[in-house]
Amino acid sequence: MEEERKKLEKMYQELNEEDTNMKKWNQALIPKAILLFPPIVFVLTFLKINNDKSIIDLLGFVAIGGLLVSGGIFLNYLLSKGK
Repeated sequence: MEEERKKLEKMYQELNEEDTNMKKWNQALIPKAILLFPPIVFVLTFLKINNDKSIIDLLGFVAIGGLLVSGGIFLNYLLSKGK
């Protein structure tokens, strides 16, 4: 019982001593914008041109949206790789 208490006290002290690296919401806005930009453009464009299109056109549009999202993820990877 005493050993467990000492272990818990030691863990508690270590947790209090550690400097936790918690990021605020407004840190790293550029990578977040890069990730959010393609889906926003996709949704806006989809809502604008979604009338009277064939299924092939719709599938092509979804594929282009997927490429935009993949490009955003790749750019985010490149930006975060140097850190």
